[in-house]
Amino acid sequence: MQELIRQRRRAGFVGRSDERAAFRRNLDLAPEDERHRFLFHVHGNAGVGKAFLVRELEQVAREKGAFTAYVDKSVGSVPEAMSEVSRQLGAQGCRFKELERLLATHRERRREARSGKAALRQ
Repeated sequence: MQELIRQRRRAGFVGRSDERAAFRRNLDLAPEDERHRFLFHVHGNAGVGKAFLVRELEQVAREKGAFTAYVDKSVGSVPEAMSEVSRQLGAQGCRFKELERLLATHRERRREARSGKAALRQ
């Protein structure tokens, strides 16, 4: 039922056809092709459907076999964003063991720094 709802919602998506077509064409280009773009910048006024468009592009990419990750302004820091990207890609079968190790080290060092500051205040 959820899949049917998702399909109907996607079928009702209106507008931004040029952006979707450009994105699809880009996915057909080899990364070595100088026309291939690695970054698509989505911008616009609040409420115009940017998040919906990005989710649509994410679905197109997944259909083409690409790994995808999505973070938004709710992420508080760069390490937090990297952790979320790693988590999402890991769920798709693409693990970044070294990144995960470095992020764990970063979290541990931050904890140590915080506990050191707390000890200094006492």
